[in-house]
Amino acid sequence: MPIYVHLVKMTREGAGKIRNLTPEYAKVKAFQDSLGAKRLCTVACFGEYDFVDVLEYPNEAAALKAAGYSASTGMVQVQTLPACRIEDFLKLMSELPT
Repeated sequence: MPIYVHLVKMTREGAGKIRNLTPEYAKVKAFQDSLGAKRLCTVACFGEYDFVDVLEYPNEAAALKAAGYSASTGMVQVQTLPACRIEDFLKLMSELPT
């Protein structure tokens, strides 16, 4: 399945609820699961983004729906990037003409 990376920034409203994120995260995760997503990694970060979520989705539409759902909560802003496994990237690059 295609891989997508969600770069997530909390909004002011989201930051105000930081002590009780577990129920909101559970809702987002359940929606992603309902779209057929497979979670590869989710981490909390310091810096420009608060969270990075790496998932496999069955298609681009599912990734867009998941990002839209997260943004619709008003607690986060999401930037979504298509990605590939490093092994796939290296294989493709090795096939470039010299």
